[in-house]
Amino acid sequence: MDREVKFCGSFTENFPKDHKKHLVFAGRSNVGKSSLINMLAGKKVAYVSKEPGRTKTINFFSFGKDQYLVDLPGYGYAKVSGQERERWKEIIEKYFSDCKDRIAMVFLLIDSRIGPTPLDEQMLRFLEGYKYVVVLTKWDKANQKQQAEVIKKIKALTNAPIIPTSAKEGKGKEELLRIIKLT
Repeated sequence: MDREVKFCGSFTENFPKDHKKHLVFAGRSNVGKSSLINMLAGKKVAYVSKEPGRTKTINFFSFGKDQYLVDLPGYGYAKVSGQERERWKEIIEKYFSDCKDRIAMVFLLIDSRIGPTPLDEQMLRFLEGYKYVVVLTKWDKANQKQQAEVIKKIKALTNAPIIPTSAKEGKGKEELLRIIKLT
């Protein structure tokens, strides 16, 4: 399933209003949203940094003819001011409000080594009413005990599908592409 992927722009308002479905990548700062987008694209299209909080706007990538991959700024810890974090929150809330009818799927990324944080739990509540999947990132860096614990914790919070991934190893790519194809 090869699809042409290209960067379309960064937005804080006036989001694209065309017919394309939005596949949204949400999660804490530095959880691996941009890395996962690059894995799905099969090439580097999103900027990746080890420093939390590098994505400051909502980035759109065309994914084939009828979909966008939407990379949101992370929530939680980032080396930015509280005022900047609040601005990101407002941008994200505006995006969900303005684009609700075009959001086909939300991929909520959670670090396999850390598990769901209180902010992730808040995001799960926010996503009620949206179609979403929990994506466990950095699976290759978590030990078996961490893997089992994170799955147990997430299953206690939601009935959404859970997909373990590793952008480094390509784990989960086929499962995610299958979900995207059905969306």
